[in-house]
Amino acid sequence: MRYAIISDIHSNLEALEVVLREIDRIGVDRIVSLGDLVGYNANPNECVRILRDRGVSSLMGNHDAAACGLEDPVDFNPIARAAVLWTRHALEPVNQDLLEGLPEEGSLNGGLRLAHGSLLHRDHYLASHDDIMENIGRMREAEPEIRVLFFGHTHIQIAFAYDGETLDVISSPTFSIRDDRLYLINPGSVGQPRDKDPRCGFLLFCEEAQTVEFIRLPYNVGACSEKIITAGLPRVLADRLHTGW
Repeated sequence: MRYAIISDIHSNLEALEVVLREIDRIGVDRIVSLGDLVGYNANPNECVRILRDRGVSSLMGNHDAAACGLEDPVDFNPIARAAVLWTRHALEPVNQDLLEGLPEEGSLNGGLRLAHGSLLHRDHYLASHDDIMENIGRMREAEPEIRVLFFGHTHIQIAFAYDGETLDVISSPTFSIRDDRLYLINPGSVGQPRDKDPRCGFLLFCEEAQTVEFIRLPYNVGACSEKIITAGLPRVLADRLHTGW
């Protein structure tokens, strides 16, 4: 099986269409989304509809939960809160229902786990060394052991490998998963990258070869940012797309 793993689309239709065209060109067996289909950008219904029509399985992100009304965005910063409340009002009922029914975690064959934020919670950021090591502890304690955790939420395309003693950051855009290591891998964000690279991101995972490939693609940032402004969403959301930060 060859998987395309995407995350954090955040209602960015222009980026999603570019990513899906590239996935179709490459050819995969399955597309998996790690959540946050909506929030921040101006095309929530279109993005949810595309994933629904294509049968893409997705986890529930924290923005998805807030946008469909399962949670109140009390812990969101003011800009994110304004965007998710706008999204909640804009969502069609059928898309609200879809978001409400999304699972909070998932798995692939061979001890591979899927999460939006982390193994602790969908709104937990895997950014600090301590947080990563806490999740590695959960991976080692699981039955069976979790070899690989694919996670989103940070909007940063990155991978960590742990050999039992040392936690390494993998800098290569392509790498192989070894049996003697545990991995935490983030495909990056389709709709709002935060690693100073405005290009949309995702990854390819080949189950047979146990390989990962990070992919970045340019898209029409200007068209997406203009929609944000026209919709009356906070201007900073349009500006940040141009810097990837």
